[in-house]
Amino acid sequence: MTSIQRIKISRRYLKSRWKHFLSLNKKGVLLIEGVSTEDLRKKYGTPLYVLVEAEVRKRLREFKNAFEYPLFKPQYACKVNSNLEILRIVREEGFDCDASSVGEIILGLLADFEPTQITFTNLYKTAQDILFAANIGVRSITIDSLEEIDKAIEVGSKLRKAIPVLIRVNPMIKDGRFSTKNQQYGIPFAYAKKAISKINSSEFVDLKGFHFHGSYAYSTKGYFLAAQKLMRLVQFSAAQGVKIDTIDLGGGFPPEAPRYLRPGKYFSPAKLGEKFIPFFQNLFEQAELSKPTLIFEPGKSIVATSGIGLFEVVSKKKLGKKEMLVTNASCYSMFPDILISKGKYELLPAQDMLVRRLHRYDIVGCTCDCLDIISRNEFMPLMNSKDLIAVMDCGAYSYVMASNFNNLKRPPMILIRPDGTTKMIRRRDRYSDMFAPELDVLKVADPAELKKLYNISRVSLNKVWGNSNGNGTTEESNGKESN
Repeated sequence: MTSIQRIKISRRYLKSRWKHFLSLNKKGVLLIEGVSTEDLRKKYGTPLYVLVEAEVRKRLREFKNAFEYPLFKPQYACKVNSNLEILRIVREEGFDCDASSVGEIILGLLADFEPTQITFTNLYKTAQDILFAANIGVRSITIDSLEEIDKAIEVGSKLRKAIPVLIRVNPMIKDGRFSTKNQQYGIPFAYAKKAISKINSSEFVDLKGFHFHGSYAYSTKGYFLAAQKLMRLVQFSAAQGVKIDTIDLGGGFPPEAPRYLRPGKYFSPAKLGEKFIPFFQNLFEQAELSKPTLIFEPGKSIVATSGIGLFEVVSKKKLGKKEMLVTNASCYSMFPDILISKGKYELLPAQDMLVRRLHRYDIVGCTCDCLDIISRNEFMPLMNSKDLIAVMDCGAYSYVMASNFNNLKRPPMILIRPDGTTKMIRRRDRYSDMFAPELDVLKVADPAELKKLYNISRVSLNKVWGNSNGNGTTEESNGKESN
């Protein structure tokens, strides 16, 4: 991308978490790592996800450096954004991989994690899942229920080897509005000793430690309460002659983005680490037990603020006193958190950041569903068709939870580096991808037939615009349309 003269963004638009990668050109167009969002539209089309590499690395390093503990082993919760390029960056920064499915284990392996750098944690595993993970040689498999212990023992007996496991425990704790008492994760604390004894009675399951889920922490206190409860189980295990070598306190760390903070407040990893590590070490010193490996599993706090969604206005409608902007994006295909958790993103007028936001709009998606509303009563400059809008802090959960509702293609994802170079790290969906599960079983069409059907419209467009899509680039070159 061509380098452009940068100017600072007005304070009314700029948040401190964006200032190291956002700026403007003299026309007021938003720049990401010095690259014009207009140039990104020309090269890749819209809608589009942009991920800022420097922001991902910055968050990873801050988290890793926040815990001065010799046996600290952070794991990235890849469920929040499992893109292979993001996983590669995570590995390069010294994190292990927390996988929530066999699919995520495979992604971890494809990203060159060693099997011993991957843990397998979820609420439900088939015997086949456990067999796969054990044969691959993952670091540990997290047991979520008493029933799952039986399943692990059965698999271990067939393999004739002990399967390394952690017990996920629901410590039944409460801290203000944060409570695990109604959470579905883990074995309730009252049954944890039964689970320990059951595992220790079998030669085919090897208890390595305990796990706490975490989940949307509102303050640091929950981690302290959970550690205290797990320590009681460590002591119980020691009394049975079992040494615990791992304590995993999960994730739940808040990103520095307002929509994740209600009803809590942001706390940095350093704020937690400063007080938690002495507390954690003291627990084991007082019990006269050797210190275990300590694991945390950050996810959304690592990647949320690195993501930017770019899309454009396709029409403007005046409904009495209300004005509506229809866009080529959708909550379903780009920002599902708006529907699932009522998330509120911060939006920027990417095409004109120098003009005050005096007009109020409802900004809606392009699907045939009245729930597809990206933002209500959003203040923007005067907007018109083809104007660009940027949605900030959408790097976590957005793509992995997005759907093809209305059979729309999910957008491509690009990575932008500090020097302004870009790399497509996931292409736009193809109809052949979307329809394959049905075509495979119904034998309705083969790929050649599907391409022939699609090319009917492509040929028409090419005749009108002379082998271009109207903005000087071919459809094939920018990946905007593909079978």
